[in-house]
Amino acid sequence: MIDIDVHRTVDLSADQVWDEIRHFDRVLRWIPGGSESTIHVTGTGVGAVRDLQLVTQGYVQHRLVAYDESQRTFTYELTAGKPIGMQDYQVTASVTPLDADHCTLRWCGQMTADASLDEHIVGQALAIALNNMITGTIAILQQESPQFTQQPNEDWQLRHLPK
Repeated sequence: MIDIDVHRTVDLSADQVWDEIRHFDRVLRWIPGGSESTIHVTGTGVGAVRDLQLVTQGYVQHRLVAYDESQRTFTYELTAGKPIGMQDYQVTASVTPLDADHCTLRWCGQMTADASLDEHIVGQALAIALNNMITGTIAILQQESPQFTQQPNEDWQLRHLPK
């Protein structure tokens, strides 16, 4: 199991950033290929499940396991699929105010790779994916086009689906 922690100082207020990322159904707005992918959310609040059909990775499912509006944090876990070759993972998103116009957006958690893969390489791919989510969030809020980083193993699951 590997710990992952990515964060970035953002030139936006914590309220602005939190208002965007707090919605469990908005993830496709912040990721590469999101406009070509689909999402379906079942339930609300802790326990909600989102089913994603990602153009880059195939089917992935997450369950929301914690949510704290006052602390601006939420946590979800992988419940189906093996995106970028992960066996399982749990990540927490948080927004921490620095001052009225700046905050830190952080994604951290733990992941385990599929047994056939180098866990460190998959961990690096997850870090890039989470950094891309930060990039996508900032771009949406600043009304810019995101400049995503190429992600290793991005289509690993699609390449390993049974034929």
